[in-house]
Amino acid sequence: MELEDLKNNWAAMTERLDRLEIENRKQLHKTVDSKVRQMRQRLLLRLTFVVFLLPLFLWNIMRHAEYNFSIQTWVMVCLFVVAIGIRQFTWMYLLDKIDCNRMAVREVCLAEARFRLSFKVGIGISVLLAIPMLTGMLWDMNRFGDPYLMAGAWTGLAVGLMLGLRLFFKAWRGVKELREAIDDLD
Repeated sequence: MELEDLKNNWAAMTERLDRLEIENRKQLHKTVDSKVRQMRQRLLLRLTFVVFLLPLFLWNIMRHAEYNFSIQTWVMVCLFVVAIGIRQFTWMYLLDKIDCNRMAVREVCLAEARFRLSFKVGIGISVLLAIPMLTGMLWDMNRFGDPYLMAGAWTGLAVGLMLGLRLFFKAWRGVKELREAIDDLD
């Protein structure tokens, strides 16, 4: 009689443990999906920000005919904008590949690793293209001979650098949080 009770209790405990494990797995999947959705929203917000501000920036440069940038500077601006666009769309594509409901844990880890590598490479390429672009812009602005323009350019560069670093660290924190959520799946 006691042996039967122990077997029944053991089976009931095993069943409850299995249910708890399934619930825990579902909660972890929801956490990863939430992080991926949050990163997608941030990427879309940044892309929208670039799409609306880039024409305003170009219109502002074009309306001042006395300030004409060199062809090399315009080529660097175009390369930079194209690289940013490719980077953003690549990140959106790679984030869409992370799906806990359709993939095994190993595949999710590999998809996240590809995204993280793409993030690092994308940031590196953007920085490498931004340096000659900004150098060319400052060089051209120096030729214009307007000290107020140069003061504004250096101030804008300092403010832009601080904002860019803030955005980078916020995005990197999101990448790390996604990695931690996926590590919990193992």
